[in-house]
Amino acid sequence: MRPIRKEILVMKNIVPIAAIALAALTAACESTPTSAAAAKDEMASKPAEKKSLAAIVATRSDEDKARDEWRNPEETLTFFGLTPDMTVMEALPGRGWYTRVIFPYVAEEGRFIGVNYQDGMWPLILPNPTPELVERLSNWTDGFPESTPAFANASSPVTAYEFGAMPADLDGGVDMVLMIRALHNFNRAGGDFGAEALADVYRVLKPGGVLGIVQHGAPEGAEGAAADGTLGYMSKAAVVSMVEAAGFELEAESAVNENPADQPGAGEFVWRLPPTYGLGEENRDKYAAIGETNRMTLRFRKPSN
Repeated sequence: MRPIRKEILVMKNIVPIAAIALAALTAACESTPTSAAAAKDEMASKPAEKKSLAAIVATRSDEDKARDEWRNPEETLTFFGLTPDMTVMEALPGRGWYTRVIFPYVAEEGRFIGVNYQDGMWPLILPNPTPELVERLSNWTDGFPESTPAFANASSPVTAYEFGAMPADLDGGVDMVLMIRALHNFNRAGGDFGAEALADVYRVLKPGGVLGIVQHGAPEGAEGAAADGTLGYMSKAAVVSMVEAAGFELEAESAVNENPADQPGAGEFVWRLPPTYGLGEENRDKYAAIGETNRMTLRFRKPSN
């Protein structure tokens, strides 16, 4: 097994897109008609400039950017090794916070695939699993592309599946699978859901493909419900054991999403913190000051042979 590298990534300087556009507009206004026409012909003959990951992160909504302090999307995806030509599978896309970064980045050269929990998990993990809600989530794959504004006018195919029901034609065709704050619910549901999902991930990844995991991290020495996913937190040992059992190798880890201020007491769950504030107004100021959860960021790889 390779030695594990610990990496902390630092955001690079971002050139505002507005400044680039303003400079281009000024240059065009200063051109003579002949040079402007020549420049236009030259631009038409060149492919459109690709958006960098930094540019995509910088141009999202203020609501999305408000969580960057805790989620660090550019640094996290760079650590995992995401490139624009990859076929990427995002587990549990939810409301699309990460999707709105990943999809525009791979839309031109790569492919985006969404994957959700198995149908049988929903009644086991939802706090109020009404029949209507369970049915809607069970039919998630049917409406996922249409329900996500990021996919409007998509030039590359967008598909959605559930763990346990991914077709054989995906086998060995995916470059990267991202499981961001998703592992704990497999343990909360119990049974073989987690092993089944990770077997699917292993099957669809190319040899040498990456499994990127961000997971709520339990405090050092935590045991039982405080470290097995029951309260949302998992120990690093529990995560590594679970993923290595599926055949993956831990390649590197990053401290980019760690939050030392998150030190849960006995029985405290992840959802007490923002943005959920699961306890309502109880100690809300205290939890707001802590911020989002402490998270481990681990890069696993499917062996090349």
